[in-house]
Amino acid sequence: MDARHDQAPLCPEGDFRFWTGVGAGALALLAIATVLGFGAPADLLPRLSLAAAHVTWAVLCAVAGAAGIAAVALVRVRPAGAAADILARSLACCGVASLVQLVPIGTPALKVSFDALAFVSVAAVLARAAFRIPTLDAFAACAVGAGVLGAVAAAARLVTWAAAPG
Repeated sequence: MDARHDQAPLCPEGDFRFWTGVGAGALALLAIATVLGFGAPADLLPRLSLAAAHVTWAVLCAVAGAAGIAAVALVRVRPAGAAADILARSLACCGVASLVQLVPIGTPALKVSFDALAFVSVAAVLARAAFRIPTLDAFAACAVGAGVLGAVAAAARLVTWAAAPG
C-alpha cells in the first residue's frame, strides 16, 4: 500500500474562491495604485503597461509557486492536494506579496533588489500560513518557484534572441 494514503494533503481542502478573492483583490489594488501613479512614470500609457506587467508577473509567480508546492509535496512524500486550492492559495500569497512593489525607493538597483528579496520573503511567510507548512518547506517552495521562473525567463530570452532580425 502507498504511504501517501496515510497522510493528509500538503494543501488543506478549503474554499478556493476565498483565496482567489484575496489574490485578485491584492492584484487589483496593485494595478489601481500603479495606474494612479504610485511608483510609476508620469505618463498614463506607461503606467497602464506597468500595471499589466505587475499583474502578469504576479500570476506567473503564482503558477511557479504552485509548482514549488507540488515539488515540496513530492519530496515530503505527501499528496499535494487539489490543484484549484493550491493555485488559489499561491495566487493569494503572490498577490499580497506583490504589494511590496509599491514601496518607494529612489535608487534603481536598490529598488530591484528590495522588490525581489521582499517579494520572496513575504510570499514564503504567507505560504507558511496559507498552506500550514513548516517555514523550511515554504522557503523551499519559493526557491523552486524562483528556479522555474528563471528557467522560463532564460527560455524566453533565448527565443527572443533567436527570433531577432539581423
